[in-house]
Amino acid sequence: MTPDTKFVTRRALLRGIAAVASLPFCPVRGFAQSNTRAQSIAGWQGRIESILARGRLPIIDVQATYVPGQTNVAKVISMMDETDVAQIVFASAMAADSSPSIEAHRANPAHVIPASNSGEFPRWWTRPEPFVDGVARDLKGGGYFMMGEHEFRHYPSPEQVEAGQFQRDITVDITGAAGHALFKLSEETGLAFQIHNEIEDRLLAPLESMLTRYRGAKVIWCHLGMIRYPNRSTIYGPAYVTGLIEKFPNLHFDLASPPAQNIYKPSGAHDGTLYDPASGKLRDDWRNVLESHSGRFLAASDYRPQVEQNYTRAIGFQRRLLEQLSRTSGEAIAFKNAWRLVTGTNWG
Repeated sequence: MTPDTKFVTRRALLRGIAAVASLPFCPVRGFAQSNTRAQSIAGWQGRIESILARGRLPIIDVQATYVPGQTNVAKVISMMDETDVAQIVFASAMAADSSPSIEAHRANPAHVIPASNSGEFPRWWTRPEPFVDGVARDLKGGGYFMMGEHEFRHYPSPEQVEAGQFQRDITVDITGAAGHALFKLSEETGLAFQIHNEIEDRLLAPLESMLTRYRGAKVIWCHLGMIRYPNRSTIYGPAYVTGLIEKFPNLHFDLASPPAQNIYKPSGAHDGTLYDPASGKLRDDWRNVLESHSGRFLAASDYRPQVEQNYTRAIGFQRRLLEQLSRTSGEAIAFKNAWRLVTGTNWG
């Protein structure tokens, strides 16, 4: 992947720019006309093509949490422009419904892909069934292109550990009523949804049972290879992930995973198991998986307001990972796979 490679023709670039210029006003709570959805897609395409025409690799950032009143959208947009992130999938959190992501898209139509409410706050943990019911109502408006992240087993994030906040050590039964409703909703709508499910032996069979029952559900398992408590995980690794990919055609993984030197303080473990601890580079066995099944992985930052200052660093880390892959695999993971999940069509 060389920085001066030209990926598209001038005609394609001009066509994309024209699409951006013709973007109409989008209603806040959904898209009232079918062509508005098409115009949104055309705007995203135009921005991607403009980045490609500069010889840069565009990234679609599929995992980001938008908190109204906390997320500095203007700053995020500026950082995206700086790092050639074409689009960010904003799933709202700490909100009554999913509409803030529609509002963010309306204000920044070429940059923001709207997603439904993200299950990263207490309303999901404490009342998961009503939460999914609310998401289902929101999706009827037709304005969302993905569903947010849903935490089934989650340990406190590093910044919460630093602050001594351990209330996010939560469990929602993935085989419970809310899990079934969520997987079924994905089958019915065709929209992908994200899960946070810590990598532990005891959590793998329940997930596999849901993937088996809802084979049409489009699942993105966040944080490939992030193992926070290694003593609780003896099964997961490149061979296991390969087996899942071959068994479940709609299962994807995002690459928002810690670098080799990162230590999860509660366990004292290096939780970024994709990388060689000595060199910091992608392990050969994981690289082989990414190359062999490049259509099943996605670039992601895991943005949230608390770590906003780390956004450009997180994207830089994604780029360093992509640079260790072939150009074909790098392009697929950077934006083409996300494009397929978001729009329902292959890029180009």
